[in-house]
Amino acid sequence: MGLKGLLEEYKYDADFIYEGLILDISYQLKKLMEKKNMTKKQLAKKMGVKPSYITKIFSGSNISIKTIAKVLAALEIDAEILLKERKTGSLYDEDGLEKGRNIIKLGKDILEVDDEADGIFNTAA
Repeated sequence: MGLKGLLEEYKYDADFIYEGLILDISYQLKKLMEKKNMTKKQLAKKMGVKPSYITKIFSGSNISIKTIAKVLAALEIDAEILLKERKTGSLYDEDGLEKGRNIIKLGKDILEVDDEADGIFNTAA
C-alpha cells in the first residue's frame, strides 16, 4: 500500500488527526511570527521563555491550547476555531493533490487559511 492509501486509511484516526493539527498549528504560528518580522529570540523574550522553548513549539512539541494562547498574545494575534462537517470523498482531488480541510484559522488579518488550499499542512479533520 502506498502513501496515498495509508493517508486514506487513517484519515479518521484520532491520533492521525491530532498529529496533523499539531503540525498545522506549529506551521501557522511560525508563519505569523515571520509575518510580524519577529525572531525566535524576540518572541521568547516577549513570552518570558527561552528560545529553545520556541523551537520546540515550532517543531510540534509542547503545544497545548495554553501555549498557543501565549504565542498568540505575544504576537498580538486574534484567533478563531471553526469546526465543520467533514466532506465526503477522498482526501485527494483529480490531480492527486491533497484537498484542504483546515479547521483552525490563526491571525485572520495576517494569515488567511483558505478552505480549498492544497498543501502538506492541511489536516483530514
